[in-house]
Formats: sequence, C-alpha cells, structure tokens
Amino acid sequence: MILKTRIVNTAALPLKAYVKENNFKLFMFDVGILGALSEINPSTILNYDYGSYKGFVAENYIAQAFTFSSTSQLYSWVENTAEVEFVREIAGEIIPIEVKSGWVTQAKSLYVFAQKYHPPYRVIMSAQPLLMDSQTKLQKIPLYLAELFPFSKHS
Repeated sequence: MILKTRIVNTAALPLKAYVKENNFKLFMFDVGILGALSEINPSTILNYDYGSYKGFVAENYIAQAFTFSSTSQLYSWVENTAEVEFVREIAGEIIPIEVKSGWVTQAKSLYVFAQKYHPPYRVIMSAQPLLMDSQTKLQKIPLYLAELFPFSKHS
C-alpha cells in the first residue's frame, strides 16, 4: 500500500479545495518495508549512517503515524522553494508540521509559512525532546510521539 500526500499551495480551509492536481508525494505504508525495498542493511540503520535518506525515512514514518492515527487526508504545502512536509487541519486551524531526521531543526520553510499564514502554533518533529513554547508558538515534538499528535484539541 502506498500513502498519497496531496500538495497544496494555499493554506486555507478546506485544504482539499487548494490541491494542486497531479502533484503529490508518495510514501510507503511501513518504514520497515521501505528499508527492505531500499536494501538498507539493518546495521546501517542502527549506526544512523544512511546520509540524506534519513530525512525521507523520517517523513515516511510521520506519514505512516498520521495515517494510522487519523482518518484525514495527508497534505503538504509547497510554494516556490519552500516546502512544509505536512499541514493538518486541527480544531478549525491549519497547523504546519516540519519533519527533521536529527537534532538540527532549522526550519526555514516553516518560518516562511508562519510569516504568510500566521498559524496558532508551528510544529517541528525531530529527535529533540518535547518542548512547548507558547511565547514563540513553537512545539518541538519527538518523532516517536507522532501517533499521539495532536495531544488535545487545544494544543
């Protein structure tokens, strides 16, 4: 099974109305199968030594987690050179979610999105520990908590 993420270029409700036809991202339904199809040796994964492919694996993991914890369609936002991996409607608001595979969490596209659309908060899912900063409206969420996101309707 393949997970299809629709691409939007406008962050407005309903997201489905702003889908760019024939543009989408595909993910595998399971990161284990993705690893097997990619022929990545398990020791390479354990040593965290598979280069820029780590980012795609992390995005795939989040797509998998969101798909199996929610019934809503997956969306990604793209405008010019900016891309936010996932945008989700949560309690009537559009929330941008950037995915990072490691500890470095520079998120230029998330900043571009926030400047244009002013979401109530922004999310970076990465290897960093949980952080909810109400002053900067930034939530840093460990990748392993993706299935629990959003934590409540009033996150």
